[in-house]
Amino acid sequence: MEGVISVSVEADVYPTEDPEKVLKAVKAIFPEISFEVKWLDSYARVEGSAEGYGVLENLKRLLRERRIRAAARSILKSSMRDDILVFYLNKQAAYAGKASFTEPFIESPLPPIKVMIKAPNLEEVISWLTE
Repeated sequence: MEGVISVSVEADVYPTEDPEKVLKAVKAIFPEISFEVKWLDSYARVEGSAEGYGVLENLKRLLRERRIRAAARSILKSSMRDDILVFYLNKQAAYAGKASFTEPFIESPLPPIKVMIKAPNLEEVISWLTE
């Protein structure tokens, strides 16, 4: 595994949601990242970023525990755009400490957690995450 990988995570907080619960949800999946709540016009956003494979260690463990590595590999491969990987996780599942992929706004009335991974070799990152 070579090259620097950077991971950015953001989740919009709708007025009907508790920012502390959204913070808990993102930290349940990415405990290594320091998050902050930013207030925008009509809503808030929880965001954070960090570098290195260690940031993804918990996500990797969750994928292995749920036995969804093959499905995850397929979703992640289809989410690559040049040197950036963008995928979405269900906020309610994350709050419960589970990794569940979702579409940007299709399955849930609440906005998902958006994860962006930038790396020189995304295939390698995906292989590592889903091995």
